[in-house]
This record gives sequence, C-alpha cells and structure tokens, in this order.
Amino acid sequence: MFRTLIIGILTAWCLTPVIVRGATPSADVRVTTRANADSVTVGEMFRIIHEAVYPDSFELALPEEIGVGNCRLLGLNWTESQRDGYTTKRATVEVLTTDLDAASVPRSAFLFVSPAGDTVTVYTDAVEVPVRHLTGETSETRPLKPQWEAPRSHLIWFVAAALIVIAAIAAYLLRRFRKREVKVAPRPALPADFVALQRIDEIERLNLPESGEFKRHYTLVVDVLRQYLENRYGVMAMDRTSDEILWDLARIRVEIEDLEPMLNEADLVKFAKHRPDIGVAKTLLETARTIVVRTAERPALIREGSG
Repeated sequence: MFRTLIIGILTAWCLTPVIVRGATPSADVRVTTRANADSVTVGEMFRIIHEAVYPDSFELALPEEIGVGNCRLLGLNWTESQRDGYTTKRATVEVLTTDLDAASVPRSAFLFVSPAGDTVTVYTDAVEVPVRHLTGETSETRPLKPQWEAPRSHLIWFVAAALIVIAAIAAYLLRRFRKREVKVAPRPALPADFVALQRIDEIERLNLPESGEFKRHYTLVVDVLRQYLENRYGVMAMDRTSDEILWDLARIRVEIEDLEPMLNEADLVKFAKHRPDIGVAKTLLETARTIVVRTAERPALIREGSG
C-alpha cells in the first residue's frame, strides 16, 4: 500500500506543468523583460522588450496578445536568432504613455512545449516606468527672511503717509467717474470656422510635407482644429490628449466624422515618429477643412413676417 501511494505521488508530480516566473531559469528556458527608458513624459513612446531563450528542441507558442496595461499599443515586432543549440526570440512592444503617474505594463505568459510534450509556462516581470513632469522643482526650500519692522517712533509717519496716498487715489477716481464715459462698441469677433479655414490656408501655403517637415505640418493643422473645437463647442482641447477631447465631445453628445482617425494619425506622427506619404499628409488639410465646414455654426433664419 505504501509503495502504491509513492507511485501515485510521483505520477501526479510528473504530470504537473512546470511554471517559471520572471527570469528564473528552469529546464533551460528563461524570459527577461526590460524597458528602454528609465522614465518618460506623458505621450512619449517607449519600448518594452521581452526576450525568451530556450533550447532548439523546445517550441514557443506565440501569445495572441501581450498586455500593455495603462499604455496605448503602437506596434509589436518579433525577431528570432539561433546560436549554440539555443533559440532567442525577442518581442519588441512599442507603447505610448497615457497615465500621469507611471506607465504600468502587467506580466505576460509565454508557453513552451518540450520534446516530451510537457508545457513550460514563463511569466514575464511586470514593468513600471515613472512619468516625469517637465515643470522644474527646487530641491531645497529657502527660509523666509525676517519681516522688517518700523521703529515705533516712525510708525505715526507711515500711517500719515498711507492716509495721504489713499486720499489722493480716492480724489482721482472720483474725478474720473464724474467725467462722461464714452462707450466704444467692441469689435465683433470673427466666426470660429472663418478663422480656422484661414489658418488652414496659411499652413497649406507653407508646403511643409514637400520639405519633409511632417511633424510640424501635423502639429499646426491639429492645433488649428483643437482651437476651433474650443471656440465652437466650449470644450478644453488645447491641453488635452486626443482621447480626452473625444470623451468631452461625447459627453455633450457631439459626434464628428473623421475626427478620431485624424487625431490618432497625428499622434503617431508627433509621438511615434511615423512618416506618412506626402499625399497622405496633404490630405490632412482637406480632412480638417471638411470637419470645420460640416460642424460650422449656422445662423438662424428669420422668416418673413416675423416680429
């Protein structure tokens, strides 16, 4: 009976899959994870590199997806190399930071199959990259200087001087308000769509895509559109991310066709160093014009005979 119990325990132990966490080696299989940056700013692109090293006799089942946590996935690239009976497979994950505190990427599972059919599951380490802010902070706080106190004998002279100054200001203001005020009619503000279309025409005359200045071209066009959205719908757009702008518009039940693809394309050019074709870059101008024309505020028509 004791012998049967021992055999059963050994059988169960052999059928249990091997689990390896982080970079701890087991069965000559290991996975390391690292980020190519110690810190990032909001909206900055960086890379997470997962590197798996295993014997050639093993097989790696590529995961269908790799989690990116609170970041936005921009791209995933696999490379493979072999040396001295070992295979090295590297997954380079390009992500964009969207959190204000830290870019957090969770663990991912890599599944290996041995020649005997056993499975080896390796969990990568979670990665957290702090987000740095561009505003400078001093490391030391300077002590306050002691407040100057007037001698008691001179205090009466300070009070008298203050009363004289207050009386002079009051007399000046009284004379000014007694004068007849001349009201100047305020200059009428130009419509938001008119201003936006004018600026788009100015950007088109710069021919920035022809000279390879794609980032500046996309930045100028999107900034014009952001300012237009602020003036047209009263939402904060200049200092917001693309997702925040779309969320604010959805909150007031405004849906704008072609806006989301345009903002996403601009983010790729500005933050991920994406280089579009010249023709695609020029099409951005027409897309911006179309959005402005479609959403421009139309004045209410006055019917004949209305009071």
